[in-house]
Amino acid sequence: MKSDEVMITLPPKLYEQIEEDVSKLHIDLELSIPINPIDIAHRLGFIVKYYSEIVNNDEDFNLLSKDKNGNQRDGLSYYDSSTKKYIICVNDIDSNTEEHDNFTIMHEIGHIRMGHKEDSPLAEKIANYYAAYSLVPSPLPRLYSCSSIIDIINIFGVSVTCGEICFNRWIKWQLFSGEIKPYEKKLMAYYKKIRGGTCL
Repeated sequence: MKSDEVMITLPPKLYEQIEEDVSKLHIDLELSIPINPIDIAHRLGFIVKYYSEIVNNDEDFNLLSKDKNGNQRDGLSYYDSSTKKYIICVNDIDSNTEEHDNFTIMHEIGHIRMGHKEDSPLAEKIANYYAAYSLVPSPLPRLYSCSSIIDIINIFGVSVTCGEICFNRWIKWQLFSGEIKPYEKKLMAYYKKIRGGTCL
C-alpha cells in the first residue's frame, strides 16, 4: 500500500459492491479456504505470468516493475487483444513470499473485475480492498474459529500484513456492521455447507 492511499476512504456502497462481487465469486467458483488465486485467475479466463518467466534483462524488469511515476509495483494487468484475454503479470522477483504473490494476483483480479482502465490512488485502494476481502471475507473468521491474527494467517494463507488488516476488519465487522447483508448470509451459508457444520 502506498502512503497516498491511506487518506482515501471508499463510500460504503463501493465497499458493498466489492464485497458482493467477491461473495459471488466464492460461491460461483465453489472456492474453499484458503483460496487459490492462480486457479481463480485461470477459471476466470485470465493468464498469469511471472516476471521471472518474461524478463530477459534489467531494462525489461525496470519497465515492468515501475509505474509511470517510478514507484515500485508488485504486478500489473492488461487486456491482450490478440488473445482476447486479460494478462496478469506478477513481480515474483522482488516478492519474497507466495502469500504476497497471491495478494497481488487477487489485487489485479480486483482491477479487472472493477473495470479499472488506469492507475490511480482510488483504483489502488479499491483493488487492495478487493484482494484482502477475497482472501479473508469478513464473515468467515468466526466460522473458522479464528481468535487471533495468527489464526487468520494460518487458516487463510495470507501474509502477516494482510492478516493484521483482515483481523482488524473482522473485529470492526463484528462490532459495527449491524445487520448481516444478504450476500454475507449467502457466503456464510455456502461455507457452512461445504464445512458440514454450523455457523457460530
